[in-house]
Amino acid sequence: MSRIDLGSRVLAAGKKGLVMFVGETQFAGGGEWIGVRLDASDGKNDGSVNGIRYFDCLPNHGLFLKREKVR
Repeated sequence: MSRIDLGSRVLAAGKKGLVMFVGETQFAGGGEWIGVRLDASDGKNDGSVNGIRYFDCLPNHGLFLKREKVR
């Protein structure tokens, strides 16, 4: 498994973007999540979920995925 660091360019569920968050979240139980700022407005959020901000980006440019969905 390749290393995913903050600032890495990635392909997240087939969408290009930049890693902005790596860690656990309060919106999903346990495990590591990768927060990606997408290049296009193909996302689901603005870097926040349920009122908690994990990173900043434009609306619909943020996406959270499990590590196995990020390349």
